[in-house]
Amino acid sequence: MSSAAKEKRPVAVVVQTHWDREWYFPHQTFVARLIHVMSRVVTQLESGTLRQFLFDGQTAAYEDLLANAEPALVSRVQALVKAKRIVLGPWYVMADEFLVCGESLLRNLELGIADAVTAGNCQYVGYLPDTFGHIGQIPQLLTNFGIHSAVMWRGVNSPVAEFDWQSPDGTRVGAVFLTQGYYQHPLNVTDWQAALAGYLDSVAARSLGTELLLTQGGDHLLSVDATAARIEAFNQTNTTYQLVEKSLADHVETAMIQTAGRRQVIHGALRNNKQAFVLPDVLSTRRYLKRLNQDAEDRLLGLVEPLLAQLQLDDYPTRYLQDTWRMVLQQQAHDSICGCSIDQVHREMVTRYQLIDQRLNALVDRALVAGGLVSAEQHPGRGCETADVFADDARFTLFNPLPIAFAGTQVISLFLRGEKRTALSLKTSAGEPLHCQLINVQSDTTLRSPIDDFPERLEGHRYEVLVRCEIPGLQALACVIDDATPPIGPSPAAAMPAAIENRRYRIFLNDHGELSIANRLTGQTLIPALSFVSELDAGDSYNFSPPPNQHQVAQTRYSLVSCLALAEVQELVLAVTLTTPQSLSADRAGPSAETVSNTGVLRIRLFEDAPTIDFSLDWTNRASDQRTRLIVALPAQVEHTFSDSGFEWVRHPVRYADYPTAVTRQEMPVVVNPSLSTIVAGDLVFLHRAMQEYEVLQANGQQVLGVTLIRSVGWMSRRDLVTRGVGAGPDMATPEAQCLGTEVFEFQIAIGSPTVHPLTAAQRFRRPLVCLRGTTSRWAAGTEINNPNLQISAVRRVGDSLELRLWNPTAMDQPLTLLPALSSGQWQRVAATGAPLAGATSFVKSHEIVTLRCRC
Repeated sequence: MSSAAKEKRPVAVVVQTHWDREWYFPHQTFVARLIHVMSRVVTQLESGTLRQFLFDGQTAAYEDLLANAEPALVSRVQALVKAKRIVLGPWYVMADEFLVCGESLLRNLELGIADAVTAGNCQYVGYLPDTFGHIGQIPQLLTNFGIHSAVMWRGVNSPVAEFDWQSPDGTRVGAVFLTQGYYQHPLNVTDWQAALAGYLDSVAARSLGTELLLTQGGDHLLSVDATAARIEAFNQTNTTYQLVEKSLADHVETAMIQTAGRRQVIHGALRNNKQAFVLPDVLSTRRYLKRLNQDAEDRLLGLVEPLLAQLQLDDYPTRYLQDTWRMVLQQQAHDSICGCSIDQVHREMVTRYQLIDQRLNALVDRALVAGGLVSAEQHPGRGCETADVFADDARFTLFNPLPIAFAGTQVISLFLRGEKRTALSLKTSAGEPLHCQLINVQSDTTLRSPIDDFPERLEGHRYEVLVRCEIPGLQALACVIDDATPPIGPSPAAAMPAAIENRRYRIFLNDHGELSIANRLTGQTLIPALSFVSELDAGDSYNFSPPPNQHQVAQTRYSLVSCLALAEVQELVLAVTLTTPQSLSADRAGPSAETVSNTGVLRIRLFEDAPTIDFSLDWTNRASDQRTRLIVALPAQVEHTFSDSGFEWVRHPVRYADYPTAVTRQEMPVVVNPSLSTIVAGDLVFLHRAMQEYEVLQANGQQVLGVTLIRSVGWMSRRDLVTRGVGAGPDMATPEAQCLGTEVFEFQIAIGSPTVHPLTAAQRFRRPLVCLRGTTSRWAAGTEINNPNLQISAVRRVGDSLELRLWNPTAMDQPLTLLPALSSGQWQRVAATGAPLAGATSFVKSHEIVTLRCRC
């Protein structure tokens, strides 16, 4: 190398592709393109015109390639992976971090690293080039897997490329900010030398270190055959920069060494959009996808894995369970779960969620059969005592899937054959009466198909029953229908008042038809407690954007449908109609002349002494180009709110929207906040399932909480938004993103300061007791934690051990005692990889994620 070359600024060239498995084309179209692109890349690597190729940091695309390419190409790819010429990992998919639970992100890393290691190499860099912002606990997650660096673009607001990123618990990783983004392909274009020099000049001014980074590639792009020749030609003629192909890991290591002691520290979540779009309104686009994702997560984490762990199956379904996780994680890729792809992509996602649901049902059935609760055979062998395959729920089990004791009431569903019963009595298998209240009965049928004979359709009824019980952590309560005790049925219907009440709350319609919630402990009444607002939306799947002539419609009035008053539960059912413009006008400047009626049925339930109010809303949307929000009254003014993200309890300062009036190239500041399950605004606690976007608003001079129900948009991306004036993808129509039809929203509200962390109630809301058909004595010993402030992430079996993962959402260290200690071993801290860790199991540090294992 000449002395002139030695004085040049070094540039690490990382040749890469970013591979969205589905987006502006459906999955199979991109699979065909993947085979085409990678066949060219493989040839370049084999010929020496390309030194190394970064396969996007996620192994799902590699998995797609192996599953679909011809065997000859597969063998060539596998050989290059083993030779570390094609670089994999550490993620399985590039998920949206705010729309999935922390445990899903952890399993994402777990699967991605395992796949990459099995294939022959793993990149131990937290590569996140295109996710729409980042949760604050990513550094702690990465470090749990032995990864101590990260590379990202969106959400970062740093004047320079290199910084340290710190999680709330204090875990810190070195980070590289892609100041100009990951999509850089100057070596592909005609005027490549000028494009390359211009890019390098821009990043040189923003780098603390000497070595610069070029991520040569982009979305679904191949590397051109002339890459090596152009690098050589540039090095011979350019006097400022010296290009060399390197791995991303090698560059990050160099950058961290060169900038040691000089990097600023950035704390927590990264959602700033001053330097790159974070596309915040994907939180509410195609909300049905978010609901389906949470249903799958909750069934895996709140039923399937704890059930399989506690029934201790001899033939544990490791592969079937892992492949089910793969299917769920594939749906969490950011362009998938965010709802910002073409309509066909999301239709296929719904079909895949149906397949996931079938697999989850199969896993539960397998556990119940193996555990002896039910039988799969009509004619079992002699001496085989087992349940009747055609049995109904006359014998059933209540299973507590959390290592937290349950004491209280819950509504369960029982299927019983035969004529309709007007009342029920329940008892435990030990003969103890089980306090219950029959709420509702509907005719129902089910199909049972034994594996040794013909299927049979069972006729009967579905009973909605409130039960009161106590069940220790991870234990089960065997129950039966008690035909010997006088049954308890619904109370006789009384005159229908428009009010329900318990010791804490009185809920009623006032003279104007407004829903009112009176806190009987404080004397405060919220009026209107819940209302609805629709406003026009001229945006796209990524960003809300008001039209020039904004039109907003509010509805605060309800009509009474029914009122039910039972000893243990009271129910108020209300109807509401919101008349709105049918859509934007033809010029998209204001409302259409035509109107439609959007309708809702709100069911409100109060349980005796319960601290929360239960709500279920069936909302039928008939309007296009609009955003509908649930407006919740606040007991008092607030300066900040709290909500949950993956493994984190986050404080959000109140920011009011100030919408621009003209199109610019800048994305307006972020005002909507993410929430997985819980929002706290002063003394208001709002627990929910998949209502993941909220904002504090001002209405009639008062603060209110606005929770997005529906965003109706007809475009994947547009370039005429006042909130983001350039495209975020191809400009493609997506009429099904208008989300016409009926959606169900489930939420709870509490008013007043909670005695334990609000997430504890949300945890039980999303992972309630599970009602299982049949009974058995084969349950493993239970265990429970003694601190309600600690949150449970997962309970699963790993090999011959029970694994428990929990985290501390508070700013204080929390004591931890696990009761009882399992007799066959002691609890031990382990890394997410399973490697033993030193450290006490008697406490959990502030904001810490802890994994514990015990031989069982």
